[in-house]
Amino acid sequence: MWVPEIADSEGPRYLALASAISQAIESGELQPGAQLPPQRDLARELKVTVGTVGRAYNIVRERQLLSSQVGRGTFVREAAMEEGMLSPLPERQPGTIDFACFSLSVPGLVDSISNAMINVGHRSSLMPLQKYAPAVGFLPHRTAGATWISRTGFKPAPELTMVTNGTQQALMLAITALSKAGETVLVEDLAYSGIKALGSLLERNLQGVAIDDQGVIPEDLDRRISETGVRLVYMQPTCHNPTGAVMPESRRREIAEVITRHGVIAIEDDGAIGGLRDRPMPLAHFAPANVIYVTGLSKCVSPAMRVGYLVSPPQLFEQLGTTLHALTLANPPLMAEVATALINEGTAETVAQRNLEALAARHEMMSRRLHGVPHSSHPAAFFIWLHLPDHWTSLEFYEAARRAGVSVVPADNFMIRSGAAPAVRISVNPWQKPEMVEKGIDILAGLMAERNAPPMMV
Repeated sequence: MWVPEIADSEGPRYLALASAISQAIESGELQPGAQLPPQRDLARELKVTVGTVGRAYNIVRERQLLSSQVGRGTFVREAAMEEGMLSPLPERQPGTIDFACFSLSVPGLVDSISNAMINVGHRSSLMPLQKYAPAVGFLPHRTAGATWISRTGFKPAPELTMVTNGTQQALMLAITALSKAGETVLVEDLAYSGIKALGSLLERNLQGVAIDDQGVIPEDLDRRISETGVRLVYMQPTCHNPTGAVMPESRRREIAEVITRHGVIAIEDDGAIGGLRDRPMPLAHFAPANVIYVTGLSKCVSPAMRVGYLVSPPQLFEQLGTTLHALTLANPPLMAEVATALINEGTAETVAQRNLEALAARHEMMSRRLHGVPHSSHPAAFFIWLHLPDHWTSLEFYEAARRAGVSVVPADNFMIRSGAAPAVRISVNPWQKPEMVEKGIDILAGLMAERNAPPMMV
């Protein structure tokens, strides 16, 4: 009988159970067609009331993930994944062990955000609810963002900080404001898939800059700027997604010199690692007039907190603010107020540190399981970059893993220029049960050991 572990879960038992069922379906632990335990039996195992189990089942049934048949029981719907009811990303294959998508599970998160929302509700009358907020956000919210960013050692002025709807909107804002359709933007040879999506959406010509295990290579950046005459460069110097590379301070100084000398603007994406303190200073510290710095709370506090922050060079603030107003008029100040409460009360710091601890522990467990399998990453990253043997291509391995029941992300999702060594990215998701993670890693390791790659499915 399937019995979830909810003893350490937060909040009401029925919500904890409903969440456990949903996650088990999403991870593939409960496959389509699987029968859930009878309510009375599960209640006895979990030491809760039958009513608690019934409420949980009803919640998940309302999400169209379960179906009940009189006289037979409750089952995972066959169409739960295929109909997109869990809204899986393209690389997330229904019913598989999920090494493709990011997910966060931190003790105390539910209570922390609930308490912050209650506090914000009590003082909502102090906010101007009858009109739009300024496009760049209210100053107290921008000040909280500047405070959060200052944890990195870079201390931006609140007056140059603006609130965005997550890091992705900040990236879209910078690209929209500072380049035109058809224009070339330089990015890393292996680049965050979200920037590739924006390049396609906004019709920008993304061209690659060579990277190594320390990030962007200054000499190649210098050459590529001279060749293309670009105005805009994008990079992730800290825990680069997908390789996990961290650019040392010496190279950051070299990169700062290159972009300053050429007079280009660099977008520094710090969204994937915003909770990290033990790190080199952001690139923006070394070239504040030439770097747009963006970060957010999604990866380090909660994906439900679609609150990001953008720090602008002084000469670009008005242009970026005008563009943000055109894009969205104003972002929701209520969510920014929740983020401000979490930051000012120290709760965001606590959650971020717990998240880092959970990621480090899961990295250690997965690295032990990957012993002898070439891989790279960083203990604070939410992913591991798995280097494949030459007899595989990234897409062939992705397909073989999918058929074996594991979702990964192929290197092709990140490639700007062809020729990258075969690799896949696997996510480090602390919420997944260790036995599921170990099973998934064993499947991947077994595939890598095969002498010949199977033919790719068409």
